[in-house]
Amino acid sequence: MADTSTPTCKEALSAIGEQEDGAVNLAEAALWLAKWTEPDLKIDAYRRHLQTLVQAARAYVGTDPHTPGLTLEAARQILARRYGYGGADDPGETAQGANLARVIDHRRGGAHTLCILYAHVVGAFDIKPDILDFPARALVAVADAKERIIIDPFDGGRIVDARALRKLIKDTQGQKGELTPDGLIAMDRRAVLLTLQHDIKIHHLKLGAPEAALHIIEGALLIAPNDARLWRELGLLHARLDHVLDAIDALETFLRLPGNDAHRYTASQMVQQLRRRLDKNNF
Repeated sequence: MADTSTPTCKEALSAIGEQEDGAVNLAEAALWLAKWTEPDLKIDAYRRHLQTLVQAARAYVGTDPHTPGLTLEAARQILARRYGYGGADDPGETAQGANLARVIDHRRGGAHTLCILYAHVVGAFDIKPDILDFPARALVAVADAKERIIIDPFDGGRIVDARALRKLIKDTQGQKGELTPDGLIAMDRRAVLLTLQHDIKIHHLKLGAPEAALHIIEGALLIAPNDARLWRELGLLHARLDHVLDAIDALETFLRLPGNDAHRYTASQMVQQLRRRLDKNNF
């Protein structure tokens, strides 16, 4: 008989960590990350809301051809106009805006979380949306053989052309900001999810809550177990909290993984210092 038991949050996130990047369901993964932050969160209601959004968009499109322009318009009409989703400008809402469940509750969120919602609706039409790592804020793009359309979920899903993109850059980077091809690169799915966790982690650190930040990094590592940068962050935070053995374990994991060469020497030195501290305490 098949096992139909509900996975724990850790199990669900670990299963995501084993998936190929392209197979990751962004909205589902973001809900599990929200539950990692709030263990008592019931995510089934949020799944039903996501399905309601898709059904409403399909009803809007009807039997018309599923062109990129029409599917984006359907997403905008449902998310922005019918349900009132939009960007949260208050820096104090950073953690809430990176939590998909709270965004659904309040209809306000950060750019990456809103992009996940738009991508979820558009993706239901068998169209592959991209979430762009634009310098000003994350955007969503869809393309076919004839056109590529970019929208700004943070600003009500409006279409942004090259002129609007330049204005966005200058508004955030000043008059020296320039639009370059590197600013319109599609993000990996895990990168989108890790950005959410990064924003929540920074929020906790600013509030002086390193234990909460540590928990967020641990959740991020479940979906990206080979991310060397995260293991280094985990090790540094464990060391800050005087979790010596955990810090050594995390930093040694970091050293075994490829990449981040610029930090390898300092991490190795820190491991030696931590081991000396451990030996002294055990003496």
